Amino acid sequence: MLTSMLTRKLAVAVLGPRMSYGNSGAKGGGEFTHKLYFDPRADQSDTGGYWITDDQLREKLANLIDTEERIQKASVYSHPLSSLQVTNALLFHAFIIMETNNWWWSIEKNSECITIQRSKKLESVRDMYQRKKRTTGFGPLTKIRKNETTEGGNTTIKELINYIWRKDCLNDVYHLLEANCQTFAAMVFDRIKSPYNDQVYFDEAADQPRYSANSCYMNVDQVFSEVQRLSASETFTRLEIYKVSIKSWNIPDFFVPNFLVLFRQISGFFLHHYFVIFETDEGTYWSFERLPTRFTIQRARNKDILLKECQRKSRDTFLVKANLEKSNVAVWQDMNAVLEFIWKGKIRDIFYLPAAFCGQTALRIYDQFKRK
Repeated sequence: MLTSMLTRKLAVAVLGPRMSYGNSGAKGGGEFTHKLYFDPRADQSDTGGYWITDDQLREKLANLIDTEERIQKASVYSHPLSSLQVTNALLFHAFIIMETNNWWWSIEKNSECITIQRSKKLESVRDMYQRKKRTTGFGPLTKIRKNETTEGGNTTIKELINYIWRKDCLNDVYHLLEANCQTFAAMVFDRIKSPYNDQVYFDEAADQPRYSANSCYMNVDQVFSEVQRLSASETFTRLEIYKVSIKSWNIPDFFVPNFLVLFRQISGFFLHHYFVIFETDEGTYWSFERLPTRFTIQRARNKDILLKECQRKSRDTFLVKANLEKSNVAVWQDMNAVLEFIWKGKIRDIFYLPAAFCGQTALRIYDQFKRK
């Protein structure tokens, strides 16, 4: 509920103080289909579009477009809901227009679906919706109107698709007040304008030399892209969970709440950190863990590195080794499934657990991905 309230406030800031809850681009009514309609050449009459489900979203779009294109600019547009209107001020449909080096794009939500259109011509996505003219009314106050523009913030099309996917937008049923065209447009515009600082430490070759560990930090949507690329041919075969004493854990005290610092100084042997290591059929290993300030994902061919180091620093300042707690055959999945389990709403409460319970993340992952 809090999230929806914040989104509505953002929509007011972006789209204006008087919101309407319109449900149409060129169409209105109907039941939400939980699908995305993609038109790759909206400026050509002899091409058609694709209907894509949530399960197909990232892979199918990646096969249809160059997902590495970077968004140069994005704008919020609006138009009236009815041709009988004399102004857009109260009732309007909102959508986003994006510009990349090679294309113009539109993205929007209505009561039927989410639609993405691509064209070489701005007017084909700005003035048209699924090959039909957008609604306009009487006079200059009911034209298609640009409301606000932002720079692209170095966001790629793929990152934006990942964001829409992990926010479960296709499964978020259209709602007149809390999940309408304007809240969706505001959410997309805000993501492009101010990329979320939900940084993850991701090291795809933790056992290989690297110039700087700083280059391992990236946002969640970038991590989804990198993991999708690397794990496409890697399937889990086994998983293990390890325990290491927090007293020996090489993390500065300023990352840890004061009460935990004091407690670990007095009785550090009671507190432990847990992390998971997956083995794959390609002879690679992945570690996944939550630290007090962020998630850390590492990949290597040398498993010992993952046991001895976290973020290229030793885990064992007092020569206390990580101990194997559990081991099991893994389900036939890959690291993409782990990311979905964490970030697509399966265990949302894990983000609110205090640092002292970081190990709960590893334990839940182990229970989810062990062979039953």
